[in-house]
Amino acid sequence: MQEVEHTKTLNPQIKDAAVKYVKQMFSLASDSDLIRLLKKEAFKHIYKKMVVEPDEFMVKPRPADIESWNGKKPQDPRDFLKSKVVLPSLPQVLLEIQKVINDPHSSANDLADVLNKDPKLVAAILRLANSAMYSFRTEVDTTSRAVALLGFKQASSLALGTVSLSLFKRSEGTSVLQVEKFWKHSIACGVIAQEIARAAGYEDVERFFVGGMLHDIGLYVVFESDKSLALELYERSSKEGNSLYDAEVELLGFDHAILGGVIIKDWNFPKSLVIAAAGHHNPEKARNDPDAGIIHIADFMSQALGYDLGLSSVIGVIDDETVEKIGISTEQYAAILPGIQSVIDDIFEILNPT
Repeated sequence: MQEVEHTKTLNPQIKDAAVKYVKQMFSLASDSDLIRLLKKEAFKHIYKKMVVEPDEFMVKPRPADIESWNGKKPQDPRDFLKSKVVLPSLPQVLLEIQKVINDPHSSANDLADVLNKDPKLVAAILRLANSAMYSFRTEVDTTSRAVALLGFKQASSLALGTVSLSLFKRSEGTSVLQVEKFWKHSIACGVIAQEIARAAGYEDVERFFVGGMLHDIGLYVVFESDKSLALELYERSSKEGNSLYDAEVELLGFDHAILGGVIIKDWNFPKSLVIAAAGHHNPEKARNDPDAGIIHIADFMSQALGYDLGLSSVIGVIDDETVEKIGISTEQYAAILPGIQSVIDDIFEILNPT
């Protein structure tokens, strides 16, 4: 962090506060070349935020209208879903996309016909296809052209992820989770995961983008389904210096990743998305499956780069064996970073639920 350029021009008090905050962020992480790179990037955005948005670092008052958690643990993720959760119904267009994906005889035209039934989805897919994330040489102006350029599997994955993420919006009343942060983190994780997959030589990179977008569905469900539990999780992770993951395991006996995997599996989504969600906090799964491994790394990186959930100042651990297994050098990770924020902001504007 001392190697950040122009540190002599920084406000000494804010600089010290930023250094201290970054140290807390990475308190559970090991020391590696990648971690040192991410610490430098984290310092830049933390210092800037402390200057521009100092209120972000103030202790937030406890909402008066949320009761204390009763301390009752669910037996397992399915017990939690049965007792606490009313999941949004899957829209008809999503069911039809699934049907097309699962039919071996479906064509690109079949997919385009389904997408054309939802004007908002068409607009999102076209804007994604024309975004800096793809940089096609010619303008993509029709759904059929988008499907042709992206490919059947890639276009269907994008449609699946776009519609699914749009289901998760702020509920009425006080919320512990800042849904805009949730969306930005999800999209940032997706963009970073896609870039990692591309650097690692994978061809079907869109599945990693969608895996990143949907990896924290379980977290959203936990925080929006039981506000008392959500507040208890937030207070334990923010005040006691724990990661959110540790607080979840302590209070629930499982974490949001496992819950998300159960939800996505119940929705009959592709296996790769189930694994990406369920395994992104599981080192063993992440080491042995590229979907879980790449989302694991992208999740950590997105938080380090400032796309956090605002729930804990500690971003947990990144598994060194997983990083090694994916096989990307620190120099390659560094090459991903320039310009990635503009892509994330562009995609967020395209997919923004408001």
